Amino acid sequence: MLIRVLFLTYYASLGALMPYLPVYYHSLGHGGLIIGLLGAVKPLTTFLVAPFWGIISDQSSNKFKALYATFLVSLAGQLLVAFRTDVPFLMTMVFITAFFNAPVKSLIDSIVLDHLKDKSHYGKMRLWGQLGFGLGSSGVGILLSKSRGAVQDYGELDISEHWPTAARITAQTLYKLWMNITGYRLLFFAYAALSIPCFLALKTFEELDRAEGKIKKIKEEKNEDKGKREDSTRTLQGFQLLFKNADALLFFFLVFVVGTSSGVIENFAYVRMREVGGTGKAMGLSRLVSSAAGAPMFWFSGPLLQKLGADRVLILSLLSYVIRFLIYACMRNPYHGLPAEALRGITFAAFWSTGTIYAHRISPDGMSTTMLMFLNAMYGGLGQSLGAIIGGKLQSTFGTVKTFIYSAIFDFIFVICVSIYFLFRKNSNFKNPQPIQAISASLKQS
Repeated sequence: MLIRVLFLTYYASLGALMPYLPVYYHSLGHGGLIIGLLGAVKPLTTFLVAPFWGIISDQSSNKFKALYATFLVSLAGQLLVAFRTDVPFLMTMVFITAFFNAPVKSLIDSIVLDHLKDKSHYGKMRLWGQLGFGLGSSGVGILLSKSRGAVQDYGELDISEHWPTAARITAQTLYKLWMNITGYRLLFFAYAALSIPCFLALKTFEELDRAEGKIKKIKEEKNEDKGKREDSTRTLQGFQLLFKNADALLFFFLVFVVGTSSGVIENFAYVRMREVGGTGKAMGLSRLVSSAAGAPMFWFSGPLLQKLGADRVLILSLLSYVIRFLIYACMRNPYHGLPAEALRGITFAAFWSTGTIYAHRISPDGMSTTMLMFLNAMYGGLGQSLGAIIGGKLQSTFGTVKTFIYSAIFDFIFVICVSIYFLFRKNSNFKNPQPIQAISASLKQS
């Protein structure tokens, strides 16, 4: 139950803000190139720092300490984005937020997976995150549609002169504060409010985890000194095995390409929706449809991985981007994008659950968090940053429609090439992933 609450609240906070950030930047008057650069800062920073956060976390005796620090600092940085509109300040705050936020999602996944006896059940837990994301984004979308929009001078609040001076000042201050968090600034208020129950869930999770791990802790203390000496060597050997494993390298390359497509579409899909008259209500409904469509796929993601293999799931995910790009390019009404949003939910659920389970299963000994952060770095880091930059350049040069058309053509050609490659590839471990060192050992014995 606690895992469900954690996923629900964490992703609800993300859903309340992340889908609308490009639209928020657009509302400030920034063009496609600036939106693309701002969208690229976070994933690029994630790519650079996530693996190092993973190493630190895997070598730490308490993952929760790192999680608390990065969660709170990134929360503060994200809220500061709303205070100024100039590009240098936005770039700086987005970078600081990204630096500390890089390990949060992977740490949560690692903690959850460490407590699941059957790793294939991860998707059944993660679907609560999908639902939370949809509820957060749709709820904020409704609030946006009812808010006043751009910040302006609304005058003074009409208060009776009979009120005490301190009460009148407090009421006026709160009134002005509320006026300043309407419009797109409301996103940041909702993000902060939803982060509170998420943090409380993390604290509860740690207390339960500590209570259940008391016996284990006594045993670990005896080997603490020896473990610290072996950590660095083990991590280096793990990376050596990773870069020598063809299946692992191919897996992370495909994740990178999916991330690149995601970087284009996530930064400009709602800009396109706004171009055809979309409001906060339409955007919120779109995310709700996406989350509702993805929930069942999270439930069945474990059997899907066993039946199809991670390689085919990734190929189908790329093919879905082709269809989504074309839908957005052809839309003339904001609600025409709903099929693309439903497809997004289905394919992302299959892709992310498959990728997370696969990366955790092939992890070298003691490197599960590092591998999950490497997964996040390739998808949400290098892939999405490159996609945001490419999408921003294309959008500022050719417009949003042609950006999506060109992206669809590229993905379609890439899917054909990779599909041909897989037809001739034999003896891969995509259907039944095993730890990398076990694979290497078996090859040496044969």
